[in-house]
Parts: sequence; structure tokens; C-alpha cells
Amino acid sequence: MTVTEDSKYIVIGTAINGIFVFEVETGLKVKTIEFSTKIHVRDVEFAMGSQQFFMISYESDEKKQSVVYIYDFESVLNREQPSRRDLVRRDRDHYYRGVWGYLNKTIVLGTQNGIIDVVDTKTGELLLSHRAHVNQITSLAFSPDFSMLITASRDCFAKLLDPETLKEIRVFNAQRPLNSAVISPLMLNEGSPKYHCLVAGGQEARDVTTTATDQGGFEITFYNMIFEREIGSVRGHFGPVHSVAVHPRGHMFVTGSEDGTARVHILDQDYFTPAYD
Repeated sequence: MTVTEDSKYIVIGTAINGIFVFEVETGLKVKTIEFSTKIHVRDVEFAMGSQQFFMISYESDEKKQSVVYIYDFESVLNREQPSRRDLVRRDRDHYYRGVWGYLNKTIVLGTQNGIIDVVDTKTGELLLSHRAHVNQITSLAFSPDFSMLITASRDCFAKLLDPETLKEIRVFNAQRPLNSAVISPLMLNEGSPKYHCLVAGGQEARDVTTTATDQGGFEITFYNMIFEREIGSVRGHFGPVHSVAVHPRGHMFVTGSEDGTARVHILDQDYFTPAYD
């Protein structure tokens, strides 16, 4: 799921029905891109400027490939057959998540077995490849200035990487499977920067019924990225948390969970004191 920069349209990819485009304000469906039942959409994301978006798909035909397509969004809205191009294919260890790089020049892709590939968006050339995790990469996100890349994985680790080399800068052991990790935009706050990241996840849904909610790992954890230490956590969900997003001003964040709820968390004033630096 991805939203245009002006919050006018939202694009949603599904496992069996293709891609849907909705107007955010009205909820009106304005476009449907249908695929065969053998194409399963795993991720979609708008590029900077919202003129194009990528789609990561798994095609369960005889080739069983993971394919990354780039769509021209204007053609999606206005043409019967949208303009798209095939950027890159992977036969094994399929792509699961992706994120656009700086100035839309690259796409960073994470696989089911923990490998990160950096691909040129014009040529499809593989520029970098690195094994960052030992299990599925579930989340990839850049810092607001694109100086750092944070990953989350089912191997229970979140990692801070140098986007130029994919070298590890920091490692955070959450001791539970992770589904999402983001870097706070407050790292760019000139007056009082906060070098924090947020991670979330939890046990698989099938294990929730046999585990107390306070032991399922459903909290959202804050880490100091300099000292690699946990500084606090926020509870509330009673199922695995699949998504965390921070407001551009950094004063609130939103979480989405398998418990069927989305929660808006407004940070109290204590968070903005030196005690939480």
C-alpha cells in the first residue's frame, strides 16, 4: 500500500486480485489493474514525486520468478493499458520488500532469505548485493536524508546500514520476529535531534492463542541509534504489528496490527526532554 505525496490517491496491491487505485478523500475506486491468478503482488511504493511506482510480484507459473515492474502513474489513471516496464527478475530467493533510493536512481530490494539487492532503476543493473539477515526481510526504510537504511527481519534483528556500501552500522536485537522498522525524522531536528528508530513485530498469529499478550512481543520499541540501547516501548496491540509510520514532524506515529486495529500514538512532552535523548 502506498500513497501519493499530495495524499490524493492510494495504491493497494493484493495477493490474488491485482492492483487497486482509490481516491483517499472519497474512497472511490478509480482504477483496477487485474492480473492472472498466478501473479501475487507483494509490495508497491511510489517514487519521489509520485509519477511512478514499483510493484514486486511473485509469479507462480512454470518459471516461479519474482519480478519488479515500474508503472507510469499517469498512464495508470488515464489509459486502458497502463505503461509499465520489467525492471528485474529473480529466480530464487524471491523479493519480498523494496524501497526507492535517493532521487529515484535505485530501488533497494529485500529477499525471503535475508539478501539485499540494490538495482539501477534505468538499466536494471545489480549494483550491490549483501546478505544482511538470515531470514525474511520484512521492512526497508531510509532516514529522511537518505544517509542511513534500516531493515527489519523475521530473524528478530533490525539493522542500520550504510546505503552506499550496505555495511552494518548498528544492530538491534528485538528478541522477537520483526515486521517493520523506521527512523524518526527528529534526527534532523536542529535544536534537539533525537537519533531514534522504532521497531515492531511479534509472534506469529498461530501462536498468539497460546501466549499471553504481554509476552507476544506486540509492543513498539524505541532504540537510540548511537548507543544501540532500548529507551522505551509502547504497548496496546494484542496481535503482531505489521506497520509503523512516523509523522514528518516526529510528534506522533501510527501502527497497524493483525488484531484489526490501527492506532495513532501522540508522544507526550516528556519524550522531547533530554531524558529521552
